[in-house]
Amino acid sequence: MNILVTGASGRIGSYVLGRFADECNAVGVDLKPCPIKDLKDLVVQGDLRNYEFVREIVRGVDVVIHLAAQVSVENSWNDPVYDAENNVIATINLLKACSDYGTDRFVYISSAAVYGNPKYVPIDEEHPKSPISPYGVSKLAGEYYCRVFSDRIHTVIVRPFNVFSARMDPNNPYSGVIAKFISIVKRKLLPVIYGDGKQTRDFVHIRDVVDFVEIALKRGENGETYNVGTGKEISILELAEIIMDIAGINGKPVFDKSRPGDIRRSCADISKAKKLGFEPKTDLRRDLEEIFEQID
Repeated sequence: MNILVTGASGRIGSYVLGRFADECNAVGVDLKPCPIKDLKDLVVQGDLRNYEFVREIVRGVDVVIHLAAQVSVENSWNDPVYDAENNVIATINLLKACSDYGTDRFVYISSAAVYGNPKYVPIDEEHPKSPISPYGVSKLAGEYYCRVFSDRIHTVIVRPFNVFSARMDPNNPYSGVIAKFISIVKRKLLPVIYGDGKQTRDFVHIRDVVDFVEIALKRGENGETYNVGTGKEISILELAEIIMDIAGINGKPVFDKSRPGDIRRSCADISKAKKLGFEPKTDLRRDLEEIFEQID
């Protein structure tokens, strides 16, 4: 099986490419060179906004796993056109090329950002979609294009919640809080919580996300969407306390004023994913201990 992983130099994409590189003829593509030594020779640099380039890299590919995206919410506000070009135009280019060449499957990695402020928790796939940033809008637009093209190519949509790993970006709002807390406590400082700390998130380890991407590739139904998380929510205060305990730091977190637009509660309903055989293995305390030393 020939697999193309887009965004293969990124935080999630590098793990996905690493998984399939051991099992299949897998290559990656990204605007940036891959920082992972064992994978860098598998990643081609190129711009998915260039349709001719996309046609070249898709030719002969059986499966595309599409992770390439502009992922910063803040940057999506600063330059929404760039956000749309990277998240919408690139997706359209890939879908068109895949449909022209008869690619078997297209797995689109979307985001829980498409939901916006939850009206109920846990959030199932039918929850109203009301993104609150240009980034969320662009990811949702990509989903709609996948559904439109599902008449021509088998498309599956995956919506990860708060993914964490040893390769976390502190600036990513969906997992950055873990990296920031770890970075702060390593300097023997107290973590800062915005608001009362009772806001919740569903933190899912990258291992579970990659596991589900593989499940979705093999068993995901055409045109369907699947949440991937743990189905468990934890408060930011509890998260801070766990990380402080791992670091051996006494005291209490520092509280600051709430940030505008901060979502109060978030937790995935993963019933649909479980029907495909997905069983999350994330153990937050254990996994945080494991990655603690790997984060600066």
